[in-house]
Amino acid sequence: MLREGPARRGARSPAGFYGWHMVGLASLVGILTGPGQSMGVSVFREHLSSGLDLSDSAIASAYLVGTLVASGLQPRLGTWVDSVGVRRATVILGVIFAGALAHMSMIHGVVWLTVGFLGIRFLGQGALSLTSNVAVAHWFNRRRGFALGVKTTVTFGGMSVVPVLLALTIEAWGWRQAWLVAAAVILLTVVPIALFGFVDRPANLGQVPDGGNSDTPIFLDRGVTSVVRSVAVRTGSFWALAAVTVSSSLLGTGLIFHQSNLLGEIGYSNSEAAAMFLPTAVGSIVGGLSVGWLADRAIRPWLPAASAVLVAMTTFLGGSAISFGAVLGYVLMLGLSMGAMASMNAALLPALFGVGHLGSITGFLGFLSVLGSSMGALAFSLGSDVFGDYRSASLAFTVAPLAVALVAVMYRRHFLLDGRRKV
Repeated sequence: MLREGPARRGARSPAGFYGWHMVGLASLVGILTGPGQSMGVSVFREHLSSGLDLSDSAIASAYLVGTLVASGLQPRLGTWVDSVGVRRATVILGVIFAGALAHMSMIHGVVWLTVGFLGIRFLGQGALSLTSNVAVAHWFNRRRGFALGVKTTVTFGGMSVVPVLLALTIEAWGWRQAWLVAAAVILLTVVPIALFGFVDRPANLGQVPDGGNSDTPIFLDRGVTSVVRSVAVRTGSFWALAAVTVSSSLLGTGLIFHQSNLLGEIGYSNSEAAAMFLPTAVGSIVGGLSVGWLADRAIRPWLPAASAVLVAMTTFLGGSAISFGAVLGYVLMLGLSMGAMASMNAALLPALFGVGHLGSITGFLGFLSVLGSSMGALAFSLGSDVFGDYRSASLAFTVAPLAVALVAVMYRRHFLLDGRRKV
């Protein structure tokens, strides 16, 4: 067992630096948030509709309200994580997440469904995703972008398998029992990983960021001094990043939540639609690693705009794909855009604002992201009513990320790599 304290020098990677162990453990925690993510919930949508006798719009509305309330808790969560440390926070949140998943197995009616969505969205998409990113960020400085890119890539790749596993569990034991299985898995994996594997900061093991020896000077990221959240949110860089993030969260959630509807319009069954999340893993690998690598280089000012364009390409393909090859291109692009977005945020926030108050700043951006995500399922449901079907709605929504990309281009100077911007 790893014990915190300045004298902890056990448990090292083969190379001696524990940071890469943290990347692996945080990636696994990120994967295990899958039942609380939109792609995990999407597998249950049809079963919730028939089992609870609810329409798609009612389920989407419950999803919106639950996710919306969850978003309001995000800023305070980040501050709490900064104060108690990611290890303790992840243990506590893992136990509560397991309880929220167990609750989903017992729901009857739209009110308790809304409460359940609140729990799994706050803890899965929000809380545990936040702690896993912060856990990695504290261990790296010069290679932070790459490390977070690896973490994000592994997370999204592994998470793409979760819908398939959930679908198989539902077929074997039923949808209520599947929620209980997910709860048991979280309790038996996330909690031990955090309790016995997570180390809050390199200093707790007598190490320094990036794996230098204790005499190696610790340089701030390109001259960036850690700032508090109130300062960060007054910068153009934060809000340009937020605009890209919100549009991506809204549209990505809508596409993922209604994947069975979107692909069902061209003849795919529910299980076939779930299986199409697997190629998404390939796209997420490419997107996460590429953006993680690019985030440490001079091309960084263009990454937010490029990420928004990827989202636009995804919605366009989602509405126009008919052949298997085109559908495959769509799900690959979905993974590429989601992996790129997550990796970009994880790398850019500490690079722009330092790590001293990273949890608080990440929590506020997470609040905005979840706010956008909360509207995604209902937006596509209403869009299908307005435009006739889900594919037409997806095409219509392509305009939004293109507009955001234009804004990101206008504010690209705020993402300069050399620290010359003013905060």
